[in-house]
Amino acid sequence: MVDTVFESLFNPRSVAVIGASNTFGKWGFNIFNRVLASADGRRVFPVNAEASEVVGIKAYKRVTEIPEPVELAVVTIPPQYVLDAVRDCVEKRVKVIEIITAGFGEAGAEGAEAEREAVAIARRGGVRVVGPNSMGHLNTHADFYTTPWITGLPTGGVGLISQSGNFGINIVRRGTALGIGFSKFISSGNEADLTFEDYLEYFAADPQTKVIAAYVEGLRQGRRFLTVARKATRRKPVIILKAGRTHAGARAARSHTAALAGEDQIYNAAFKQTGVIRVNEVDEILDAAGALIRQPLPRGRRVAILTGGGGPGVIAADACARAGLELADLQPETIAKLDRILPPRWPRGNPVDMVGETNLTYPCLLPLIEDENVDAVFSLAVGFADAIRTIIMDYVKPELQDQVNTYIKLEEQKEIKALNKLIQRMDALGKPVFLFPPSGIEDFGTMRHLRENGILTYASIERGARVLAHLADYADYLRDLTAEQPHEPE
Repeated sequence: MVDTVFESLFNPRSVAVIGASNTFGKWGFNIFNRVLASADGRRVFPVNAEASEVVGIKAYKRVTEIPEPVELAVVTIPPQYVLDAVRDCVEKRVKVIEIITAGFGEAGAEGAEAEREAVAIARRGGVRVVGPNSMGHLNTHADFYTTPWITGLPTGGVGLISQSGNFGINIVRRGTALGIGFSKFISSGNEADLTFEDYLEYFAADPQTKVIAAYVEGLRQGRRFLTVARKATRRKPVIILKAGRTHAGARAARSHTAALAGEDQIYNAAFKQTGVIRVNEVDEILDAAGALIRQPLPRGRRVAILTGGGGPGVIAADACARAGLELADLQPETIAKLDRILPPRWPRGNPVDMVGETNLTYPCLLPLIEDENVDAVFSLAVGFADAIRTIIMDYVKPELQDQVNTYIKLEEQKEIKALNKLIQRMDALGKPVFLFPPSGIEDFGTMRHLRENGILTYASIERGARVLAHLADYADYLRDLTAEQPHEPE
């Protein structure tokens, strides 16, 4: 795959929107205005067979009438006019055509035939095609969007490929709310020309993409996927949410994007063989992507659990065991350090029960992360100051609220300072730390600070354990690859 094709797609110098419209609410209006808003040095041309201007900008009846070169053409016209638009794009020597229009391979035999003809016309002219039935794409590092349903994203390192436009946009929105930054997103649509494997290969080589995430309904190039995925996972993690696991889901996938879902066991084997992390839910793909972007890969599966009470510690131990993780045997030196911090009644084992003294969370976390028998740490006590805010301010007397608020702010500052020290040790030692705050404090200072530093928190212990297991599996895969490599002769 030639990189210039993807450069023309993700960072084009010139864009034509075929079907650009003055009518509010139409795809052509939304997409043209979104592309126009992210112009910033690139030329943007509206193509409309009837209007002389679109939102005050000179329009052209055909793309061939544009007097300047066009790298990317975004097609938003009804399906019966798409073939003529593709012919015009070939004549104009457009590099890439992104067909937003639906009603092709996913709509039956007639649509499938039109789709094949559109691709054949494009290929004869050396033009590559995204879609049809795409919902656009974006590149945060170039501030370029053809999807009008997302805007103003911060830059980041997660590249997302989705065979469902709506679902992909939902992933981007939810991930952004969690503090995950995206590098690029592509709604691949029917993949009549450019396929999932093409985007995967490009994202694997893209320096702005650190983690690849994908929603997949079916693969069209199974053998090529094995080769491309194996090369990709050697360089960076690949997470796939594979839909169509059931017969009902497979039928739905076929009607949605004309994807061939295939036998689920085959996909499981392919993903395991190539080091792909398979997930089953939206929360899981975001949890895994966020962790892989910021957390170190664990050296093993031994977990230290820090808890404010016994019950949550038992739940966490069970969750870790179900996920294939192990409870670490704490070193005697660590027990001795904790003895100097905790009340005498603490159980002196792992999980480390602070017996209600959650204000001692950070003094306890440092000895745990420094223990050589510990590969990762779970803290079930975090956000102490913010948790106080959600409770005390509801019932404290009005005349005391200013004093209490001042106390909470000071505690919050102390906690953020302690978190910074913990993050530094996490990075220095290469050990992941998973944090599980109480609900209701997401908008307060401590949680905002964590999001700003790329540290995700987890709403349930089970979710955190599942994600840490994914990180451990990927770390094992990379270690196995290293062990398999032949040694250079001395």
